Amino acid sequence: RAPEEELPVLEPAEVRSRLERSARQFRNRRKVLIRGLPVDVSNQEVHDLLSDYELKYCFVDKYKGTAFVTLLNGEQAESAIKKFHLSKLREKEISVQLQPTDALLCIANLPQLYTQQQFEELVRPFGNLERCFLVYSEKTGHSKGYGFVEYMKKDSAARAKSDLLGKQLGTRTLYVHWMDVNQLTLELLHSKCLCVDKLPHNYTDLEELRQVFSTACPPTFCQLAYGQDGQLKGFAVLEYESAAMAEMVQQATDGLPLAGNHVRVSFCAPGPPGRSMLAALIAAQATALNRGKGLLPEPNLLQILNSLGNPASLQLLLNPLLHGAVGGKQGILGAAPSVPLVANPALSTALLQLALQNQTQAQQVGGNFPALLPAVLRPCRSRGPLPGEMAQGHVKSPILPSGNVPLASFLAPVGVDRENAVLGTQVPQLTPPAVTPPALQGLTTSLLGSVISGLQK
Repeated sequence: RAPEEELPVLEPAEVRSRLERSARQFRNRRKVLIRGLPVDVSNQEVHDLLSDYELKYCFVDKYKGTAFVTLLNGEQAESAIKKFHLSKLREKEISVQLQPTDALLCIANLPQLYTQQQFEELVRPFGNLERCFLVYSEKTGHSKGYGFVEYMKKDSAARAKSDLLGKQLGTRTLYVHWMDVNQLTLELLHSKCLCVDKLPHNYTDLEELRQVFSTACPPTFCQLAYGQDGQLKGFAVLEYESAAMAEMVQQATDGLPLAGNHVRVSFCAPGPPGRSMLAALIAAQATALNRGKGLLPEPNLLQILNSLGNPASLQLLLNPLLHGAVGGKQGILGAAPSVPLVANPALSTALLQLALQNQTQAQQVGGNFPALLPAVLRPCRSRGPLPGEMAQGHVKSPILPSGNVPLASFLAPVGVDRENAVLGTQVPQLTPPAVTPPALQGLTTSLLGSVISGLQK
């Protein structure tokens, strides 16, 4: 065998110390919930009831007759529950129990030589800790490679899970799981499942794997991990009848050569059966691989305008303006799209101006108007009104779905008046740059000014 970590033999006193501390932290649930209080109960009355204990926090909900109390430690909480559960306050029977928690995490695949102090330093940045402890082998006193952390607030736990899941710690990738505190006992802290990784990526011999890991005792579950694409993920999960059997197999097989690789055998988080744990680890690995691979940033308006020389780009941007109507009253460009095309309304004018410009240039060179625009935008071969003719009055517009439109008021001069009507502000004219991108040639100075000034805000 060639295990990744060589674990030294610990003194019996050190083993006892680690186990006692872990058990003490496990039992350190100091938050209690009191139910059945009189409707007019006061905060002071709850303090008086628990006067023998040191209260760190107390909130009374008079409408529900409940009190949320945090005591000094878990021992005080246990004592208060024994003393007051099903007792009476002003002739009303009250219930005193531990508060449920939804801020408990199990962090697995830690190095076995990871110390309690290192574990606390790993989890402390995300919020105030309620409990934090590693799980140790009762035989050797060494960490089993996973630990539990409970935060005072759920949002702290959620932040820790988001940041730590998939985090690289040496050669290991951390796995983080939500835990149900009500299903956790001292016995159930010890996992019955093992994760075998560092397998060759094309390793498919499940029968060989089962035989190798059945030398000490046979597993009740053994399965290689496959992704949604059917590809092997390079690890497997095994489950044994007891935590003691799983520990014996882990100690005997960690670092064992298999198909040319020295495999690493680690404990999974306790609780879920092998089949559920396999699915959870596959999902966690996918999340870890996708860490940092977000969507591309949204382009700004200047990038959009610079790309309009591409017919496909212009088609995509014009479609919402030309076909946004599904019914009802239409405006100049049809019914408004349900989602605005862009935040700056001047871009709509720019697109329309580009459509006219492309049409005019195509006619001047005797070519066909590009097929990127719908038929309603293409000029008739026999006779198509030119922009100059449109500017003189009401004509049948070949580019607007609504038909007869006074284009003079809309496109000519397509300047300050038009922009003020759209934007509601006075936009100063800007001097155009010496070199204008091809897609922007033909646009009026004031129109480009309004778009660019919008980008600079």
